Amino acid sequence: MKKSRFITGLPKVLFYARMSLGCAWRFRSEICRLGLSGYLGMLRRASKFTRLFFKHKLLRLPSGEYKLDFYMPRYPSEAFFTAMSDKLLCRPPRPVSVVFSMTKTCSFRCPHCYQGLDDPRELPLERMVEVVRELRDFGVAAWAVEGGEPLLRFERLEAVLREIQGLEVWVNSTGFSATPEKIRRLAELRVTGVMSSIHSVGPAEHDAFTGVPGSWRGSLQFLADCKRAGMLTGFNTVLTDEPILSGGIDGIMNLAKEHDCDYVQLIHPKMCGRWKNENFDTTRHEEAVKIACAAQVRYNSSKEKHAPILTAQVFEESPEMLGCCCGGIDRFYIGCSGEVQPCEFVNLSFGNLNEVSFGTAYSQMRRAFAVPCENWICCELAEEIAAAFDGQYPLPWSVTETLIRNRRSGKPTEIYRKMGIYQ
Repeated sequence: MKKSRFITGLPKVLFYARMSLGCAWRFRSEICRLGLSGYLGMLRRASKFTRLFFKHKLLRLPSGEYKLDFYMPRYPSEAFFTAMSDKLLCRPPRPVSVVFSMTKTCSFRCPHCYQGLDDPRELPLERMVEVVRELRDFGVAAWAVEGGEPLLRFERLEAVLREIQGLEVWVNSTGFSATPEKIRRLAELRVTGVMSSIHSVGPAEHDAFTGVPGSWRGSLQFLADCKRAGMLTGFNTVLTDEPILSGGIDGIMNLAKEHDCDYVQLIHPKMCGRWKNENFDTTRHEEAVKIACAAQVRYNSSKEKHAPILTAQVFEESPEMLGCCCGGIDRFYIGCSGEVQPCEFVNLSFGNLNEVSFGTAYSQMRRAFAVPCENWICCELAEEIAAAFDGQYPLPWSVTETLIRNRRSGKPTEIYRKMGIYQ
């Protein structure tokens, strides 16, 4: 019988025991710098941090590496140890990941697009490559590279991927304009995996949402071709409360399993971008959140050992997990025109990289979001950001600075409070 790539139960327990010993050995040189008590404290923080990942199924890669969590680099890659070092040894800790948009060019017209109202201008190619190198050298270990549709500006995509080979690299793509040559090149540039938008179990509803006939079948074919080329695959799925309440998660998960995907990232709808004024019916929102969280627990258990791994934002960013990780806590976003944003769902800019250095924009952002908190910034500030909209997103730094000046931080995330790494 073929061994499953998804690991649960006792084999997962044994893996974590081996991994803990491996991490302790990897950081053994820190004893000299931290002393024994400091070193043991670091290991305790590592234990608290990785304990959260234990709530997920393990994914065994053909390379012999493992994915503990969708947002963390694979173990035992150098990118994994860089990410752990960022959290355990750096003060203040550095972010693990970035969502990097290298173009706004796209043939789709999805109504929920968070960059649908953004400045369409692109960073000049030379400057874009400089920025990628700055982020790489800063220690960002996990990358989600996207557009728009990155395959439509493939020379720019290649330029980014060449600089970050060997790190944890995912490409978000609809598959529009994919060719065998482009897919082969993604594999050659050591892309870890690709995610494609699938918002419905049927083509008619999905194609109506994207505005492109054939987009549902095109995305699924693209994922199948990438899987054959040796990359991990998954769905990026946006579901509002109504389809969740009517069993939509199971439908999407069954479709992903049918197409041999590794992940489904379930994204909570946000009032941002083209949806900035969308009035969602929230009367049964709490019930939908409970269903999504219960689905995450079930699909990461031995009950669903052969199903893809479900990563639901309402679970991953809950108070019991990491809370809101935007603003450079764990992640941040850079738009195609060079705007540095807390995340893709928060249409605020802390500086444009054509005008200021990354260090300046990053410092301004970290001062605004100094401590990880339970409340979601994309929801907390949505109405204020929409009210300040003046024809184009993200709001420039001059407006952002005024908007956040009197903002109070929410309740600190419990896990990070216990780790004591943000003071």
